[in-house]
Parts: sequence; C-alpha cells; structure tokens
Amino acid sequence: MYLLSGPVANRSDIVSASLAYGLLATIASLFTLVTIGAYLLRSRPLCSITAPSERAVSGITTRLIFTVHPIRVLPGTWLEISPEFAHEQPAARALRISGASTHERKLHLDYIFPHRGAWDISALNCSLRDITGFARYSWSIPCTDVVTIYPPSVSDTTLPLLSSTQRPGDSVTDNLHRQGDPFDIKPYHPSDGIKKIVWKAFAKSGELLSRHPEASMTPEGFVTILTLARPEDDDICSKVVAYTRALEELKLDLLITCEGANGRPLARGSHECEELLIDSVWDSTRLTSTHLEQEANALLDWCTQGPGHITVRKMLIFVSGTRVADSHEATRITALATWLSAQGIEPVFCVAEPTQLQSASPTATMQRFTSLIVAPRETTANLIDARDYRAFLTKCLSNNWEVFV
Repeated sequence: MYLLSGPVANRSDIVSASLAYGLLATIASLFTLVTIGAYLLRSRPLCSITAPSERAVSGITTRLIFTVHPIRVLPGTWLEISPEFAHEQPAARALRISGASTHERKLHLDYIFPHRGAWDISALNCSLRDITGFARYSWSIPCTDVVTIYPPSVSDTTLPLLSSTQRPGDSVTDNLHRQGDPFDIKPYHPSDGIKKIVWKAFAKSGELLSRHPEASMTPEGFVTILTLARPEDDDICSKVVAYTRALEELKLDLLITCEGANGRPLARGSHECEELLIDSVWDSTRLTSTHLEQEANALLDWCTQGPGHITVRKMLIFVSGTRVADSHEATRITALATWLSAQGIEPVFCVAEPTQLQSASPTATMQRFTSLIVAPRETTANLIDARDYRAFLTKCLSNNWEVFV
C-alpha cells in the first residue's frame, strides 16, 4: 500500500512500481488458485469417518480413521479437515492433505475423550490454504457420524447385596458364599478339622466324609438404583455397571435410572444401565434444582403403578465422592435423602471415594511466612477438601443412613 500510494502514484520510481504490481499479481494469483481449488474440491465427497471397532473408553486414546477419497489438491496449496463435535470439542485436531492421489488414503486422528457419551460429529470443517498463508477458503460438510465412548470397566465390586424390597416365599441361592447350616456332605480335607467328620459314614463305608455348609439363601426382590452421575463422574458409572452385573448373575430384578434420564425407559440390566448412562450424559448438564427428586419420583412411580405394585423400602444411590465433597452438591443430595426418608424409604449411599483428599489448609499468615523460607508448591485443581467430604459422611451417620465407600 505504501508503494502504491507513494512512489508509484508519483511515477518517480520504476523499481517500486514493478515491485508493487508484482506483489499484487502474486497475491491475486494465490487467491485465484485457492478459489479454483476450493471450487473443485467442494463439488465432490472428500472423506468419510470410521468409528473405532473396539470398545472406546474415556480417558484413553481413541483413534478415528479418515478415508480420504481420490482428490487433487492444487500445487502450492494444502487442505485441512477437522471434525466438529455437536456438544463438546475434546481437542483441536486436524488433517493436512496435499498433492494428488488416484487411490483412497487412510489417515487417522487420535483423541482422548474426557468422559462417556455419544459424541456426535455434526460437520467436517474444511479449509484450503496457500503455502504462504495469504489466502484461505473455508467451508463445512454436514456429517452424521457418532463416536460412542464408554466409562472404564471395573472387574469386580465389593458391595453387598442390598434388596430394595422382599417378596415372601421367594429366594435365590447364593453359590458364592455358603453360610447355611452344616448339613451338606463332602470328602474330608485336613483343613476341615476332626469335629466335622461324619463318623457313622466312616464306620459303614470306611471313607472319611465331613460336613459342609449348605448354600445360603438370600431374599429375592427388586433392587432400585438411582445413579447421580455428571459427565465427569465416570468413576461411579463404572461401579454401578459392575454392581448390576453382579446382581444379574444372582438373577435379581433390577430397576435403574440416572441423573438426566428425562423420561427415558428404566434400565433392567447392566447393558441397558450402561447405555442409559451414555445416552443421558448430555442431559445431565442441563438440569433444574429439583431434578434429583424428579428422577427418584419417576422410579418410585414405576414401582407402585407398574406390574406387581412393588413397595420400595430401600433405594441405592450411587454418587461420586468428589461430588459429595462439594458443599453445595452435598446439600442437594442430603435434601434428596431427607425427601426419601419422608416417603418411608431408606436411602443407601454407595460412594466412590475421592482419589485425592487434602487436609485443612494453613492460614494465610502461615502461608506467607513459610513462602519466605520454602518455595510454594504448585496447587492441584483436583484436590478435594477432606473436611467437606467428612461432613457429608457425618451427616449420613447422624441420620442413620447407610453409606458404603
């Protein structure tokens, strides 16, 4: 601009004029090249996305495969393609494509998704640029691909069987823990002791046999579970799925709902539970102050109005320890428990213990004094105040609410 408004306008410098017009011609050529290249690329399909065939888990690298169709990117330019997610962008990643190819090209992008959910890819953002960065042409291609991310798997659970209601006369055998009367017979083992030997059988057959406890009987009934899981609470989702899987092996009836269900059908098994937790994750971020009571009430309505007219005595509430350590969230959760108690239902909390607890922090005066001697530590955002966490446990104890950590 200086050359055009100065020496070139006054016709006083032929070198400046040549340089100015040369730069203008170069920039115009670049813009023309990018425009033509973008026009040719927009008229054809560019690529398709293949979701991972294996189970993708939050917090672990997930690879998305991009199949780039045969295209020609004009010399001096390169094409950038990046997926746009509908709800939340996990990270900024983009493919860079240059040159021409008559065959399909397989490229990939690695993502670490922060939490579970059905991550909808709403569009592919495309941008054609020249190598100097002067010109750029951008457009979007609609996309309907979905990447399903599951919570991490937990192999076992230490929670006991907690039935919400009992139906008289029905029972199920617990084959894992034989705690019945010692009426069963088995071959003798030295670890059984002398007192368990059946001497009458030994006198008749000459074979040492010992008494063995019968398989214990546990009451059969419905287990009602309310899972309080925000997007960042994948730890409690893993525990509730493992627990429901263990209950399925005992052939118990399950009724499961979660935060953000918003009228979705209740889950009746571990697979349906996992699908419900994934499907409702985006709705769990758009909730009102009374949504906890609403979800619990929807579960109770199904029990009382559905087949069998079940009377619920206990409700299992799965919640993350990080959440109950927040005083505001703890107040809402204890309000839910108080509401259930008023309905004659005993709340039973299953809490995932926080991994990082910090004790009470020193006073500001002490912090300033110690900073003169020792370099201050870097603060960790994930630390949980142990006082708030213990305050919630104390509140449950004072109200006689069961808590399993």
